[in-house]
Amino acid sequence: MQIISAREEFQWLLWVMMGVALSLLPVSKLWLGCLTFVILVGIPHGALDIYLLWFRNEKKLITFLVSMVRYLVFVGCGLLLWQKLPELFWAAFFLAAVYHFGSSDEHPEILNSLFSNPALKNLWILSRGALLVFAPFVFHPQKITDYLSYAVPVSFATRVTSVAPFLLIYAGIGLIATTGQALRKSSLQVHRWILVKYFLTLVVILLLFVVGDPLVCFSLYFCCHHSLVHTYRVLKKFSVSIKPLRLGVAVGLSVVVLFLLLNWVEQHFVLRGASEGIVTAMFVALAALTFPHLIEVQHLHHALPQRIRKRS
Repeated sequence: MQIISAREEFQWLLWVMMGVALSLLPVSKLWLGCLTFVILVGIPHGALDIYLLWFRNEKKLITFLVSMVRYLVFVGCGLLLWQKLPELFWAAFFLAAVYHFGSSDEHPEILNSLFSNPALKNLWILSRGALLVFAPFVFHPQKITDYLSYAVPVSFATRVTSVAPFLLIYAGIGLIATTGQALRKSSLQVHRWILVKYFLTLVVILLLFVVGDPLVCFSLYFCCHHSLVHTYRVLKKFSVSIKPLRLGVAVGLSVVVLFLLLNWVEQHFVLRGASEGIVTAMFVALAALTFPHLIEVQHLHHALPQRIRKRS
Protein backbone atom coordinates (compact mmCIF):
# COMPACT_ATOMS: atom_id res chain seq x y z
CA MET A 1 0.00 0.00 0.00
CA GLN A 2 1.35 3.40 -1.03
CA ILE A 3 1.63 5.92 1.80
CA ILE A 4 1.54 9.03 -0.42
CA SER A 5 -0.58 8.72 -3.57
CA ALA A 6 -0.49 10.74 -6.77
CA ARG A 7 -3.89 12.13 -5.74
CA GLU A 8 -2.43 13.55 -2.54
CA GLU A 9 0.51 15.04 -4.41
CA PHE A 10 -1.99 16.79 -6.69
CA GLN A 11 -3.94 18.00 -3.64
CA TRP A 12 -0.91 19.66 -2.08
CA LEU A 13 0.05 21.19 -5.43
CA LEU A 14 -3.46 22.66 -5.64
CA TRP A 15 -3.08 23.98 -2.06
CA VAL A 16 0.04 25.89 -3.12
CA MET A 17 -1.39 27.16 -6.43
CA MET A 18 -4.66 28.32 -4.87
CA GLY A 19 -2.81 29.90 -1.93
CA VAL A 20 -0.51 31.84 -4.27
CA ALA A 21 -3.47 32.98 -6.39
CA LEU A 22 -5.34 34.28 -3.33
CA SER A 23 -2.22 36.00 -1.99
CA LEU A 24 -2.08 38.13 -5.15
CA LEU A 25 -5.52 39.61 -4.47
CA PRO A 26 -6.02 42.81 -2.43
CA VAL A 27 -7.40 42.19 1.04
CA SER A 28 -10.71 43.79 0.11
CA LYS A 29 -11.22 41.21 -2.67
CA LEU A 30 -10.19 38.07 -0.80
CA TRP A 31 -13.80 37.13 -0.12
CA LEU A 32 -14.54 37.27 -3.87
CA GLY A 33 -11.55 35.07 -4.66
CA CYS A 34 -12.56 32.54 -2.02
CA LEU A 35 -16.16 32.49 -3.27
CA THR A 36 -14.92 31.95 -6.84
CA PHE A 37 -12.74 28.99 -5.84
CA VAL A 38 -15.54 27.45 -3.77
CA ILE A 39 -17.82 27.64 -6.81
CA LEU A 40 -15.21 26.34 -9.29
CA VAL A 41 -13.61 23.62 -7.14
CA GLY A 42 -15.79 23.02 -4.09
CA ILE A 43 -19.27 22.95 -5.62
CA PRO A 44 -18.53 20.13 -8.15
CA HIS A 45 -18.03 17.69 -5.26
CA GLY A 46 -21.57 18.47 -4.10
CA ALA A 47 -22.78 18.24 -7.71
CA LEU A 48 -21.80 14.58 -7.59
CA ASP A 49 -25.01 14.07 -5.59
CA ILE A 50 -27.04 15.06 -8.66
CA TYR A 51 -24.77 13.08 -10.98
CA LEU A 52 -25.04 9.91 -8.87
CA LEU A 53 -28.79 10.33 -8.42
CA TRP A 54 -29.09 10.35 -12.20
CA PHE A 55 -26.76 7.34 -12.45
CA ARG A 56 -28.88 5.43 -9.93
CA ASN A 57 -32.18 6.33 -11.62
CA GLU A 58 -31.04 6.18 -15.24
CA LYS A 59 -34.00 5.66 -17.60
CA LYS A 60 -36.33 6.42 -14.67
CA LEU A 61 -36.96 10.12 -15.17
CA ILE A 62 -39.87 10.33 -12.72
CA THR A 63 -37.84 8.64 -9.96
CA PHE A 64 -34.93 11.02 -10.61
CA LEU A 65 -37.21 14.07 -10.47
CA VAL A 66 -38.75 12.82 -7.22
CA SER A 67 -35.24 12.44 -5.76
CA MET A 68 -34.37 15.97 -6.84
CA VAL A 69 -37.57 17.37 -5.33
CA ARG A 70 -36.77 15.57 -2.06
CA TYR A 71 -33.26 17.04 -2.17
CA LEU A 72 -34.62 20.57 -2.62
CA VAL A 73 -37.24 20.04 0.10
CA PHE A 74 -34.43 19.30 2.56
CA VAL A 75 -32.71 22.53 1.47
CA GLY A 76 -35.95 24.46 1.95
CA CYS A 77 -36.50 22.96 5.39
CA GLY A 78 -32.98 24.00 6.35
CA LEU A 79 -33.58 27.58 5.24
CA LEU A 80 -36.93 27.65 7.04
CA LEU A 81 -35.21 26.45 10.21
CA TRP A 82 -32.61 29.21 9.77
CA GLN A 83 -35.35 31.83 9.48
CA LYS A 84 -37.43 30.62 12.43
CA LEU A 85 -34.82 29.16 14.78
CA PRO A 86 -31.38 30.36 13.64
CA GLU A 87 -29.59 29.14 16.77
CA LEU A 88 -30.94 25.62 16.28
CA PHE A 89 -30.02 25.78 12.58
CA TRP A 90 -26.38 26.65 13.32
CA ALA A 91 -26.13 24.13 16.16
CA ALA A 92 -27.41 21.39 13.81
CA PHE A 93 -25.00 22.51 11.10
CA PHE A 94 -22.00 22.51 13.42
CA LEU A 95 -22.84 18.98 14.58
CA ALA A 96 -23.33 17.81 10.99
CA ALA A 97 -20.07 19.48 9.91
CA VAL A 98 -18.13 17.86 12.76
CA TYR A 99 -19.26 14.41 11.66
CA HIS A 100 -19.03 15.10 7.92
CA PHE A 101 -15.54 16.63 7.95
CA GLY A 102 -14.33 14.04 10.44
CA SER A 103 -15.53 11.04 8.46
CA SER A 104 -15.44 12.13 4.81
CA ASP A 105 -11.90 13.48 4.60
CA GLU A 106 -10.31 10.05 4.90
CA HIS A 107 -11.20 6.69 3.40
CA PRO A 108 -13.73 4.84 5.63
CA GLU A 109 -12.38 1.49 4.43
CA ILE A 110 -8.90 2.39 5.68
CA LEU A 111 -10.29 3.81 8.92
CA ASN A 112 -12.14 0.54 9.56
CA SER A 113 -8.87 -1.37 9.26
CA LEU A 114 -7.01 1.11 11.48
CA PHE A 115 -9.68 1.18 14.21
CA SER A 116 -11.11 -2.26 14.95
CA ASN A 117 -13.11 -0.79 17.85
CA PRO A 118 -16.12 1.22 16.49
CA ALA A 119 -16.19 3.46 19.57
CA LEU A 120 -12.51 4.30 19.09
CA LYS A 121 -13.06 5.09 15.41
CA ASN A 122 -16.08 7.32 16.13
CA LEU A 123 -14.17 9.21 18.81
CA TRP A 124 -11.31 9.76 16.34
CA ILE A 125 -13.78 10.99 13.68
CA LEU A 126 -15.60 13.38 16.03
CA SER A 127 -12.34 14.68 17.52
CA ARG A 128 -10.90 15.38 14.09
CA GLY A 129 -14.10 17.04 12.89
CA ALA A 130 -14.38 19.21 16.00
CA LEU A 131 -10.82 20.44 15.57
CA LEU A 132 -11.55 21.53 12.00
CA VAL A 133 -14.89 23.17 12.77
CA PHE A 134 -13.97 25.06 15.93
CA ALA A 135 -10.36 26.06 15.17
CA PRO A 136 -11.47 29.30 13.41
CA PHE A 137 -13.55 30.26 16.49
CA VAL A 138 -10.49 29.90 18.71
CA PHE A 139 -7.87 31.61 16.55
CA HIS A 140 -10.08 34.32 14.97
CA PRO A 141 -12.99 34.86 17.38
CA GLN A 142 -13.78 38.46 16.39
CA LYS A 143 -13.91 37.76 12.65
CA ILE A 144 -16.12 34.70 13.12
CA THR A 145 -18.43 36.65 15.44
CA ASP A 146 -18.68 39.44 12.84
CA TYR A 147 -19.60 36.94 10.13
CA LEU A 148 -22.19 35.12 12.22
CA SER A 149 -23.76 38.35 13.49
CA TYR A 150 -25.41 38.75 10.06
CA ALA A 151 -27.32 35.49 10.37
CA VAL A 152 -27.72 34.74 14.08
CA PRO A 153 -28.05 36.72 17.34
CA VAL A 154 -24.68 38.04 18.48
CA SER A 155 -25.22 36.40 21.87
CA PHE A 156 -25.21 32.96 20.24
CA ALA A 157 -22.02 33.68 18.28
CA THR A 158 -20.38 34.93 21.49
CA ARG A 159 -21.41 31.79 23.39
CA VAL A 160 -20.01 29.50 20.69
CA THR A 161 -16.78 31.49 20.63
CA SER A 162 -16.47 31.27 24.42
CA VAL A 163 -16.82 27.46 24.54
CA ALA A 164 -14.76 26.80 21.39
CA PRO A 165 -11.37 26.68 23.24
CA PHE A 166 -12.66 23.97 25.58
CA LEU A 167 -14.08 21.98 22.65
CA LEU A 168 -10.74 22.32 20.86
CA ILE A 169 -8.83 21.06 23.91
CA TYR A 170 -11.15 18.08 24.42
CA ALA A 171 -11.01 17.26 20.70
CA GLY A 172 -7.21 17.48 20.71
CA ILE A 173 -6.98 15.12 23.68
CA GLY A 174 -9.43 12.73 22.02
CA LEU A 175 -7.51 12.71 18.73
CA ILE A 176 -4.12 12.17 20.39
CA ALA A 177 -5.50 9.41 22.64
CA THR A 178 -7.27 7.53 19.83
CA THR A 179 -4.34 7.90 17.44
CA GLY A 180 -1.94 6.65 20.12
CA GLN A 181 -4.20 3.69 20.91
CA ALA A 182 -4.50 2.78 17.23
CA LEU A 183 -0.74 3.07 16.76
CA ARG A 184 -0.15 0.78 19.73
CA LYS A 185 -2.61 -1.88 18.59
CA SER A 186 -1.87 -1.76 14.86
CA SER A 187 -0.02 -4.86 13.68
CA LEU A 188 0.98 -3.45 10.29
CA GLN A 189 3.76 -0.90 9.82
CA VAL A 190 1.95 0.66 6.86
CA HIS A 191 -1.09 1.36 9.05
CA ARG A 192 1.10 3.21 11.53
CA TRP A 193 2.50 5.39 8.75
CA ILE A 194 -1.01 6.14 7.47
CA LEU A 195 -2.10 7.22 10.95
CA VAL A 196 0.95 9.47 11.24
CA LYS A 197 0.17 10.93 7.80
CA TYR A 198 -3.45 11.66 8.78
CA PHE A 199 -2.28 13.27 12.03
CA LEU A 200 0.39 15.45 10.38
CA THR A 201 -2.02 16.54 7.63
CA LEU A 202 -4.46 17.75 10.27
CA VAL A 203 -1.66 19.58 12.12
CA VAL A 204 -0.71 21.41 8.90
CA ILE A 205 -4.34 22.46 8.31
CA LEU A 206 -4.69 23.69 11.89
CA LEU A 207 -1.44 25.67 11.63
CA LEU A 208 -2.86 27.40 8.56
CA PHE A 209 -5.91 28.39 10.63
CA VAL A 210 -3.56 29.83 13.26
CA VAL A 211 -1.56 32.07 10.92
CA GLY A 212 -4.00 32.76 8.07
CA ASP A 213 -7.30 34.48 7.45
CA PRO A 214 -10.12 32.08 8.47
CA LEU A 215 -12.04 32.51 5.22
CA VAL A 216 -8.95 31.82 3.10
CA CYS A 217 -7.98 28.80 5.21
CA PHE A 218 -11.47 27.32 5.08
CA SER A 219 -11.63 27.80 1.31
CA LEU A 220 -8.24 26.09 0.89
CA TYR A 221 -9.30 23.20 3.11
CA PHE A 222 -12.77 22.86 1.57
CA CYS A 223 -11.56 22.98 -2.05
CA CYS A 224 -8.15 21.30 -1.92
CA HIS A 225 -8.75 18.64 0.73
CA HIS A 226 -12.35 17.85 1.60
CA SER A 227 -13.87 18.20 -1.88
CA LEU A 228 -11.12 16.30 -3.69
CA VAL A 229 -10.95 13.45 -1.16
CA HIS A 230 -14.73 13.03 -1.22
CA THR A 231 -14.84 13.07 -5.03
CA TYR A 232 -12.02 10.56 -5.50
CA ARG A 233 -13.42 8.25 -2.84
CA VAL A 234 -16.96 8.21 -4.22
CA LEU A 235 -15.90 7.69 -7.85
CA LYS A 236 -13.50 4.91 -6.90
CA LYS A 237 -15.94 3.14 -4.60
CA PHE A 238 -18.82 3.11 -7.07
CA SER A 239 -16.66 2.68 -10.20
CA VAL A 240 -18.66 5.45 -11.85
CA SER A 241 -17.31 6.58 -15.21
CA ILE A 242 -17.49 10.32 -15.69
CA LYS A 243 -19.51 11.57 -18.66
CA PRO A 244 -18.41 15.21 -19.08
CA LEU A 245 -21.72 16.49 -20.49
CA ARG A 246 -23.80 15.02 -17.65
CA LEU A 247 -21.32 16.18 -15.03
CA GLY A 248 -21.30 19.65 -16.58
CA VAL A 249 -25.10 19.82 -16.39
CA ALA A 250 -24.98 18.68 -12.74
CA VAL A 251 -22.35 21.30 -11.87
CA GLY A 252 -24.32 23.98 -13.73
CA LEU A 253 -27.50 23.13 -11.83
CA SER A 254 -25.60 23.20 -8.52
CA VAL A 255 -24.09 26.62 -9.29
CA VAL A 256 -27.50 28.03 -10.25
CA VAL A 257 -29.03 26.68 -7.02
CA LEU A 258 -26.15 28.13 -4.98
CA PHE A 259 -26.52 31.58 -6.53
CA LEU A 260 -30.28 31.55 -5.95
CA LEU A 261 -29.70 30.57 -2.32
CA LEU A 262 -27.01 33.24 -1.90
CA ASN A 263 -29.29 35.93 -3.26
CA TRP A 264 -32.30 34.79 -1.20
CA VAL A 265 -30.35 34.53 2.05
CA GLU A 266 -28.54 37.84 1.60
CA GLN A 267 -31.84 39.63 0.92
CA HIS A 268 -33.02 38.57 4.37
CA PHE A 269 -30.16 40.31 6.19
CA VAL A 270 -30.83 43.65 7.84
CA LEU A 271 -27.46 44.97 6.65
CA ARG A 272 -27.02 44.04 2.98
CA GLY A 273 -24.21 44.51 0.50
CA ALA A 274 -21.23 44.16 2.88
CA SER A 275 -18.62 41.54 2.02
CA GLU A 276 -19.08 39.91 5.44
CA GLY A 277 -22.78 39.55 4.72
CA ILE A 278 -22.13 37.90 1.36
CA VAL A 279 -19.65 35.50 2.98
CA THR A 280 -22.17 34.65 5.68
CA ALA A 281 -24.84 34.12 3.02
CA MET A 282 -22.48 31.66 1.34
CA PHE A 283 -22.12 29.70 4.57
CA VAL A 284 -25.88 29.68 5.16
CA ALA A 285 -26.36 28.34 1.62
CA LEU A 286 -23.64 25.70 2.09
CA ALA A 287 -25.14 24.74 5.44
CA ALA A 288 -28.60 24.30 3.90
CA LEU A 289 -27.06 22.13 1.16
CA THR A 290 -25.07 20.09 3.69
CA PHE A 291 -28.14 18.43 5.21
CA PRO A 292 -29.45 16.76 2.01
CA HIS A 293 -25.84 16.15 0.95
CA LEU A 294 -25.30 14.01 4.05
CA ILE A 295 -28.63 12.20 3.73
CA GLU A 296 -28.32 11.49 0.00
CA VAL A 297 -24.72 10.31 0.33
CA GLN A 298 -25.83 7.75 2.91
CA HIS A 299 -28.67 6.56 0.65
CA LEU A 300 -26.37 6.39 -2.35
CA HIS A 301 -23.75 4.40 -0.45
CA HIS A 302 -26.41 1.73 0.13
CA ALA A 303 -28.24 1.87 -3.20
CA LEU A 304 -25.46 2.27 -5.76
CA PRO A 305 -23.40 -0.86 -4.91
CA GLN A 306 -26.56 -2.94 -5.41
CA ARG A 307 -27.19 -1.29 -8.79
CA ILE A 308 -23.56 -1.88 -9.83
CA ARG A 309 -23.77 -5.55 -8.84
CA LYS A 310 -26.96 -5.95 -10.91
CA ARG A 311 -25.26 -4.34 -13.91
CA SER A 312 -22.26 -6.65 -13.64
